[in-house]
Parts: sequence; structure tokens; C-alpha cells
Amino acid sequence: MTKEELIILLKEHKENVAKLRLRKKEKRYYENKLNAKPHIETSISSSLGINADIRSKNSISDKVGDAVVKELTKIEEEKEEAKAKIAELEPIIQELEDKVEEAEIRLNCLYYKEREVLTAYYVENRTAEDISQNLYFKLFSRTCSPRYIRILIQESTEKILKL
Repeated sequence: MTKEELIILLKEHKENVAKLRLRKKEKRYYENKLNAKPHIETSISSSLGINADIRSKNSISDKVGDAVVKELTKIEEEKEEAKAKIAELEPIIQELEDKVEEAEIRLNCLYYKEREVLTAYYVENRTAEDISQNLYFKLFSRTCSPRYIRILIQESTEKILKL
């Protein structure tokens, strides 16, 4: 992995985590839709002209049966659509899981201070000055120079690349 690929991986980490959660939620929705028991409700009621389609005594209309068949075909179409969406989502989810896992494995090899600074710099897109004044103070109750933060970022990045 090159340095540019690593930086892109870290900068997209937050977005990838959010996308992964959304895709998993979407997949659960379609799985629930696929596994749901069919509920058929017919809305046939007494209305004006209910016998208007009977033109002769020999033809009989089956409005309830037609409504049930229509509802069943609609349910089957929705299940097919859900299967197609799940099949479409699975490779996307796998790719996002790989990216998120890769970034987390690389960040977990660092010590706490290095991981926090690198996460703040790349993932949260904070400046070295902001990290040196705010984050470093929050972590260690003292400030440091932005130059020290840049050196720490550079060393941590090199450490991750050597994995």
C-alpha cells in the first residue's frame, strides 16, 4: 500500500463506516420484506354499480378473487425485487467491510497518542495547530507545538505503511 492509498483510506474511513451501516440497514429492510408473511386485505365493499359489470345472466364476475390474485402477484413481485436488491447490496457491503477493517487494523497497531492524533488529522480533517492546542491539551493537559504534531503524524504514517 502506498502512502497516498493509505491517506485516502483514512480520509474516507468515517464515510465508509456510515455507508456500511446504511447498507446493512437497507439489507435488513429487504430481508424483513422478503421474510414477511403475506397479508392480503381486500377492499371490496358495497358500492354503487357493484353489479354493473354483469352484462348477462351467464357471466359472473369474481371481484374478491381478482383482488386476491392481484395482491398475491404484487407480493411476489416485491419479493423478487427484494432478492435482487439483497444480491446487489452484498458485494457493496463486503467491499465496505474490507475497507473499514483495513483502516481499523492499521490504526490499532499504533499507540494511543499516535492513534488519536492520526485519527484527528486524517479522519476528522483537523489541522496540526488545532490538534496541538485543543486535542493534545484535552488528552494530556498541556499543549505542544504544531511542528511536533506534524512529526508525530509523519512517523505514525510511516509506521502504518511498514505493516
